[in-house]
Amino acid sequence: MEFLTNFGTNVVAFIVVLGVMIFFHEFGHFITAKGFGMRVFIFSFGFGKRLIGFKWGDTDCRVSAIPLGGYVKLEGEPDDQLSEEVTAAGDDRDFTSRPRWQRIVVYLAGPAFNFLLTIGILTALFTIGFRVDGSRFDRPIVGSVEAGGPADTAGLLPGDEILSIDGTTVKDWEAALYNILIRPDTEVRLEVRRGGAVEPVTVLTTSGSEKAGHLGAGPLVRIGEVMEGGAAEQAGLRPDDAILRVGDKTITTFGDLPELIGESGGKELMFTVWRDGNELEMAITPHLEGTVGRIGVTPKMVIQRFGFVQAIGESVSWSWNMTRQTFQILGRLATAQLSPKTMMGPIGIAQASGDAARGGALQVLFLVAVISLQIGILNLFP
Repeated sequence: MEFLTNFGTNVVAFIVVLGVMIFFHEFGHFITAKGFGMRVFIFSFGFGKRLIGFKWGDTDCRVSAIPLGGYVKLEGEPDDQLSEEVTAAGDDRDFTSRPRWQRIVVYLAGPAFNFLLTIGILTALFTIGFRVDGSRFDRPIVGSVEAGGPADTAGLLPGDEILSIDGTTVKDWEAALYNILIRPDTEVRLEVRRGGAVEPVTVLTTSGSEKAGHLGAGPLVRIGEVMEGGAAEQAGLRPDDAILRVGDKTITTFGDLPELIGESGGKELMFTVWRDGNELEMAITPHLEGTVGRIGVTPKMVIQRFGFVQAIGESVSWSWNMTRQTFQILGRLATAQLSPKTMMGPIGIAQASGDAARGGALQVLFLVAVISLQIGILNLFP
């Protein structure tokens, strides 16, 4: 039953995410062509059978049966069956008869509207304020180290802070993981702060399952809130503490905790906690709720919120950084330094859409902004 629910959520969210992005893309082509006085036969939201619509001059503005994006049909396009009939009237409103610069602008209007959609959504989100996983914006302090992985082999330890990767300064885990992702099977030079000293560390990355760079190390799993009267508070756990291990199990994400704690049966568990540069051992006995154990903690989340003008600047800056990173990835794909499998296909987008939908409307909007930007960039290529 849960599988069917998740599948249904994935499908619905996928339709919404893809539909919004492609609709804006096609609307860019449509409104620009209209502005230049070109003849547009159809502007459709969706594909297939026409359901409802209205006429705007020569244009049938319609909603069609299959809600996966949309399309624009211009007079004079290669597959146009009506061009001879219309051009016989002696006008020059077909697409191919217009000046080249106008045709280029119509082509570019689609990607441009994708960029505008991204900046518009991000500006709204940054103005309203939305919660994101705190580990993405945490300092790149190593929390988990995969046994036998590249980081472990190189000698990285929990508590080490990555300062730079191949000379590029990294201020958070998002930047650190990106700079590793684009360097699969490569000898990478890290600058690491350990205690009060800065040390060079060389790591030979491996390829992950999708042929992207894999470090074998992850962020600290920090605690956001400690519930009053809960087992965690009674044991002395504090907000911003990070959980490294429960027993001999390394904690890589907050999602590792519920199953371990829930199945404890109320028995004492030994937590290894990172606090202010030191490792602490804490014995915590989960409180039973029915037959399931709870310790009373939530993951650390951060709220991204700015004034309207600053939100626009943050949106433009974020979009520029993502654009730069996308071109770097495309360059590495072209030179076979990355596998095409690192690119998200329809199934990946559907899965990500479902995950975002389960996280709430703001997460869906953020995903739309991210993928819309990628669609805009990819449509700049022939």
